Order: sequence, then structure tokens, then C-alpha cells
Amino acid sequence: MGRASAGLRWLGPIGAAVVAGLLLRDFGPEKAAIGALFAFTVGLWMSEVLPVAIASLLSTCLLILTGRAGEEAAFAAYGDPIVPLFIGSFILAKAMEQTGLSDRFAYRILQLRWTSSSPQALLLALGLVPCVLSLLVSNTATTAMMLPIGLSVLSAIGQRTQQSPFAYGTMLMLTWGSSVAVGLPVGTPPNLIGLGMIEKATSTRIGFGQWMAFAMPITALSLLVCWGLLLLLYGKANRQITPAGLAEARELARAGLQRAGAWTPSERVVIAAFGVALVGWALPDLAEMVLSKEHAWTTLLKTRLPASVPAVLASVVLFAVPCRDRESGRAIDWREASQIDWGTILLFAAGIALGKALFASGLAKDLGTLAAEASGARDVWAITALCIAASIVLSELASNTAAATTLVPVAIGLSEAANVSPIPAALGVALGASFGFMLPVSTAPNAIVYSSGLVPARQMLRAGILLDIVSFFVIFGTLRLVLPMIGLA
Repeated sequence: MGRASAGLRWLGPIGAAVVAGLLLRDFGPEKAAIGALFAFTVGLWMSEVLPVAIASLLSTCLLILTGRAGEEAAFAAYGDPIVPLFIGSFILAKAMEQTGLSDRFAYRILQLRWTSSSPQALLLALGLVPCVLSLLVSNTATTAMMLPIGLSVLSAIGQRTQQSPFAYGTMLMLTWGSSVAVGLPVGTPPNLIGLGMIEKATSTRIGFGQWMAFAMPITALSLLVCWGLLLLLYGKANRQITPAGLAEARELARAGLQRAGAWTPSERVVIAAFGVALVGWALPDLAEMVLSKEHAWTTLLKTRLPASVPAVLASVVLFAVPCRDRESGRAIDWREASQIDWGTILLFAAGIALGKALFASGLAKDLGTLAAEASGARDVWAITALCIAASIVLSELASNTAAATTLVPVAIGLSEAANVSPIPAALGVALGASFGFMLPVSTAPNAIVYSSGLVPARQMLRAGILLDIVSFFVIFGTLRLVLPMIGLA
């Protein structure tokens, strides 16, 4: 029976590949093959018929075997700059866990009366904290930092199990809270891509205050939508967490803080390492805000201090600074550091390889153009709606940066062809690119929480589809209301 069941699970990925290949056959054999391979790989991830890491490596090998990419081009994705960013961030998160620092932070959160007054309030707090942090720090780094804290909170309230709906909601709230933080231009690369291309095409420079006027409401509304949606999906399970249980968790947190006592040397080193990372991540964008985009120091910092470098330097601090309270003499040793989730790193690298093939073949652009032609959109808001939807869908298949880079020019071109302002459509693409929530590879924060093992891919897909749909209306509605008021439509 087990073998038969395993065999049936292969039908999903194979069926997805066949359907995608048939639907795309008019685009030519190369594009149809890439679309089929992408569908097959997503099917493997969803069905979990193979371990995620093995399925990811297989997808890259199939790119080479089918002639859709050369060996160097395909496996170059495993050396993408986001890979060392993942490794450094994961090591920092592991150090938080090993030194007990994540428990200390979790206890602090649980001791706040409003956060532990109900499961609903606790869930909101676990989305609010990463959302605020992610306004200035990369969502990848924020989620990596918050994951061990979230896991410690779940342990304290007895919900750290693979069958806990509250754990599903908590993990998704961490990634969604980080991803919806588009309120500042520096929060995520698609924001800057959109601003740069708009200025180049229209000579209109959108200021910091103008951006916040429409993007901060989108961030706030989206966070509330995330919270409400997770309560709708998993709220019934919250009844398992009683007021008495939360009171007991508060008491456990108080006792835990007493046991922890004063900050240990290793905890201080981990905090210092995070300080190094946070400064390194924030400096280039702060320089652009304070000095200007063209200033020599801004250019130097953006060139010499990409996000991957502070992550690795911060992890080096963990190994370099002595800590007398640890047996190894360091905040973390290599045995502990090597236990990070390498499978998630391979998963995301494979997603990058597939995404590059999708864009290099021209299939991504063809699908966007086809959707535009089929819709017949001619006025500014119809084009904007179409571009937001296309951006959200495309960001499910590839990185948000790639989606924005591909679709912002398409949005501007469609608008100019219709003789309407391209600003709303281009902004819709830039914002929509950060709102792909369905798959572990849709965004780095999704991959990070997936590595916890507490949120199955099917749960992520189910909840992510709903959030994608609601996010479309949040982005479109806010732009439609605010942009005319501030003179950008």
C-alpha cells in the first residue's frame, strides 16, 4: 500500500508538467519545456515525493539534461549572492538558539501583558515585530532573526509540533510580516527598481514622503489582512490555547528570565554580531537617503557592502570573539553551525536557476504581454490592475527583483501605448513583486520558515493563494485612492 501511495504521488508532478507543456506549446518547444520543468519541480515540492533538497538538485540537473541551460549557467545559481546571505543569516539564527538568546527574547515577548492576553494578540505581535524591522532591514535577515524567537514562543506555549495549526499561523505570520513591509523605499529592491525606472521614463522623482503616503497604508492594511486571514484559517485551533495556558506561559517566562539571570558573554557576542549585520545592511540605503543616490560614498557602500557581506562578517564575529561561558570558548562552534538547514539553501538556489531560465527564454515576458493583449486594458487603472496581478503571479515563479525588473518596463510600455500615465502601473508592479506568498521559493522569508518543518508546503500554498488575492485588492485600492490625491495619477 505504501509503495502504491508513493507511486500515486508522482502523478501530481508528472501531470502538472504535461498540462503546462500542452498549454505553452504555441510558445515554441524551448519555452514549453521550461514551463513544463518548472511545473514538474513545483509539483515535487508540493507533493514532497522526494526530499526538498534532492528535488531541487534534480530540477537543476534536468535543466542541463534537456538542454535548457548549460552546466555553468545552471549551477551558477548555487553561487548567487543570496546563498551566502542565507548561510550567514542561518548561522546567526543558530547562534541565537544555541546561546539561549532566542529564549530570552521570547520570554520578554510573553511577559508583555498585551501580547500574551490572547492567542490572537500573540499572533499579531509576532507579525508586527518583523514588519517594523523589515522596513529598514532586508526581509530575509529579519525572518532569519525572528525564526528562533518564534520557535521559542511556540515551545513555551506547547505548540511546537508539526500538527499544530497555531504553529502554521505563527510561521506564516513571521514571513508575511517581513514581506509586506514596503512602507519605505529602501525596504526591498523592487521599490528602488520601480522608482529608478519611473524617473528615467517620466523624469518624475517620487520623494520619500510621497512613497510613504501610499506605501505605509499598504503595509499597515496588509499586516492586518495577514492577521485576519490566519485567524480565519486557523482561529478555531486557538481555543486549545486557554487563558490559563497563557497565564502559565507568562509564569514560565518570568521563571525562565530569572533562571537566565544576567546576560552571558556569549549572548552579548551574538547581539554584537547582529549589530554588525544590521549596520552593514542599513548603511548603503541610509547613505542614499542622507547623501543622494549619486554620491561617491553611496556608490562605494552599495558596491562594497552588498547584503551578503555583512551576514558573513557577522557570523565570523561569532567564531572570533572568545566566550568563557561556552565549552567551545566561542558563541557557536562549527559542529553547531553546520546544522543549519542546507536543504532550504538548495531549494532557493534551484528556484533561482529555474527563474533565470524562465526569464532568459523570454517566456516570462511573453506571458506578461499575452495577458496584456488578452485583457484589452486601455485606461490607466485597468492597466494598473493588470500589472499588479501579473507582478504577484510572476513573483511566485521567480525572485521579486527579477519580477520587477521584467515587468516595470512592460507596465511603462503598455501605459505609454495607451497614452496614460505609467506611474500607477509601474508602482503596482514594484509593490506587487513583494507579495508572492504561495511557494517556499516565492520569497526568501518563505523558504526560511519552511525550513522549520512546522509549515507544510500545502498549508503555505493554501494560505498564500488567499493572501495573493486579497493583496491585489489592497494594493490596487490604496493606489487608486491615494495616488490622485498626491498628484501621481
